Amino acid sequence: MSDQKWQPTNYQKERLISSTNKYINQKLNDLQKELDCPNEFIFDFIKDIQKYWDPDSSKLKAEKLQENKP
Repeated sequence: MSDQKWQPTNYQKERLISSTNKYINQKLNDLQKELDCPNEFIFDFIKDIQKYWDPDSSKLKAEKLQENKP
């Protein structure tokens, strides 16, 4: 694996990442309206999702183990 940190292309930033960001924000706004919950709940909700994607998470460690199996 390369030591260089991955960087998205301009296309990825301007199209894919930007549109996904808008989509996620809209969904979070919709959720907040539906639940009538405070910003703090949405913030904690996002932190739970973030933990799932943490490089040190159990999910990613298990995936790496599966990749390394013969």
